[in-house]
Amino acid sequence: MNYSYKTFFQNLYRQQGQRYAFCARDEKEAAGWQREFRAALEEKLGIRLLREIQTKPGRDGSGSFRCETALLEEVQEDGYRRRKYVMNTLPEVYMPFYMLIPDGTEEETLARAMIAVPAHGANKNTVCRVGETPEERAKIQAAPAECYGREFVKRGYVVFCPDPPGYGERTEPIPREDPGFLTGKKKNSLESSCKDLAQTAEALGLSLTGLEVWDLMRLLDFACQSPEVRKEDGCALIGCAGFSGGGQYAMWLAALDERIRMAVVSGYVHGYYDSMLECHLCPCNYAPNLWRLGDISDICSLIAPRPLFVENGTRDVENGPCGIDGPKKQVEKIRQAYALFGAQEKLYHFTPEGEHRWYGGCYAFAEQYLAGTDSGYKI
Repeated sequence: MNYSYKTFFQNLYRQQGQRYAFCARDEKEAAGWQREFRAALEEKLGIRLLREIQTKPGRDGSGSFRCETALLEEVQEDGYRRRKYVMNTLPEVYMPFYMLIPDGTEEETLARAMIAVPAHGANKNTVCRVGETPEERAKIQAAPAECYGREFVKRGYVVFCPDPPGYGERTEPIPREDPGFLTGKKKNSLESSCKDLAQTAEALGLSLTGLEVWDLMRLLDFACQSPEVRKEDGCALIGCAGFSGGGQYAMWLAALDERIRMAVVSGYVHGYYDSMLECHLCPCNYAPNLWRLGDISDICSLIAPRPLFVENGTRDVENGPCGIDGPKKQVEKIRQAYALFGAQEKLYHFTPEGEHRWYGGCYAFAEQYLAGTDSGYKI
């Protein structure tokens, strides 16, 4: 006798199908599919509702909400300046972030930019190699490669690195029920509040995915207006990159906001079937019925024909039960979209031997495609 729901869930997933599974036959169909799919995702994630909240006049008759940014500190590091800002992205919602500026970035020598998104178990400090707590210093020492924000600025990029909702300084207060069941629980600077935020957002008709993407879009607004960032044909040369949960939100930002010129998704591309039914990733990966719209390969296909670098370790447990074959199948589906746009060379799948970690295979790819050229990438 089987008392598990697993088989029921598996059959439900297989039988329902996905409304926006990619099946375009030419570039025109693919472009139309992208417009429709983006609109459906914005509705599902609650981003349309957030836009309404932003534009709605205040109860006191005041004008609609406006994002404002304040500089909190500036520190000279070895080869770059580190500025800390705070931005209010929604009424009573504040996002701290770092801006790293290479020395010598002047009006005549503007730099390309990268939005670096932290993973679970990390925050803006560790990604930018700022160890303010014992946990952060231990993380930096144990996984120096995951300081990819600092690596990008050392390579000459202006870097924008936020604490997403529930990370770092934005970790939510411990829920009232936790002390009753988890005696002695204390906050850790590397913990995240994804589960609590996801549950509350869902109850209010939103999603944590929508909230995170909204914040990143507002950070992108700021980055595009920054005088230190290089422009080409009036558009800022900005990419985004992230590992694991950070890779997830780099994917979402690039998929939903075409101002992103290229994306690096490390340790994340797999299929929803495996992630929901086998790996059981954090609730921040989902929204109610999101899987009915499309798979992760479909979301990534919204990035086409802009450059996309995908990285999966061959032994990454989050690849799913089929191992590296799971991500490979997703990338092959993404490749179909890139082929219709004639941009096959702008999609690269790097599969180094190893576990779930940031490998940093993307730096030459980013150098190629944020240089304002369209030549192919060779590794």
